[in-house]
Amino acid sequence: MQHTAWSKAAGSVPSDRLRPAQRPQHTPQKQSKAKGKTQEPSKSKAIRKLESLAEGVRKSSGRDKDPKGGCFCQAREHDLSPYAAICHGCGLILCVINLPYYACPHCSSVLLSDIVRSSLSVRFDEEISKQVAKEEEERLRVIQQARDAEGAFPVLPGSATPPTHKILSLNSKTKKYTVSSYTNTPVSSRPASRAESEVEEVHRVAAPLPEVDFVKRTPDRNHPWSNMRTELLYVPVK
Repeated sequence: MQHTAWSKAAGSVPSDRLRPAQRPQHTPQKQSKAKGKTQEPSKSKAIRKLESLAEGVRKSSGRDKDPKGGCFCQAREHDLSPYAAICHGCGLILCVINLPYYACPHCSSVLLSDIVRSSLSVRFDEEISKQVAKEEEERLRVIQQARDAEGAFPVLPGSATPPTHKILSLNSKTKKYTVSSYTNTPVSSRPASRAESEVEEVHRVAAPLPEVDFVKRTPDRNHPWSNMRTELLYVPVK
């Protein structure tokens, strides 16, 4: 039997001359660390604010002052605080900028007693539950409006399967048609925008001066209308 370069190392059996097929090697893919974790929907600005207030009331001692200095507008520029409207130590009227879990910005008195603190904590939990139910109702209302606009049948309360739509398309060149289907899955929530995630900076009225500003020099009888705060040079009119 004549041996060629291809069959030089092959055996006498015909099957030995067949080259074995190379099977693709599958590398095991690493499982992502986030597997099994469901992404929670982002919370609205109102819920984040209520949760921050509730956490501050529960964890703070109430003796620390606001690091931003508070506000001394006395509810003239901002709304009256619905949680601690007045300081019982000095009588300062507090606006919404003065958070209830901080001390009074003027006399450093604790604004919340233990009884008021516990009742306020329960109040925050109730407000959070109401706000969540309100936003969920609004979300379902928007989804139902979108379905009504598309002409879809309303989904029963116990059904969670979204409606499926089919499209029949015809190719003008091949004269063949294809059927494609799609499903409109409503988005549960949208991520918070950059404007919502940033903390709004509000105008704070600074604390009054510790001293009363008054004129310390004797007024001039010849010039009772003069400005006593600054030294002025009066030039006689010619």
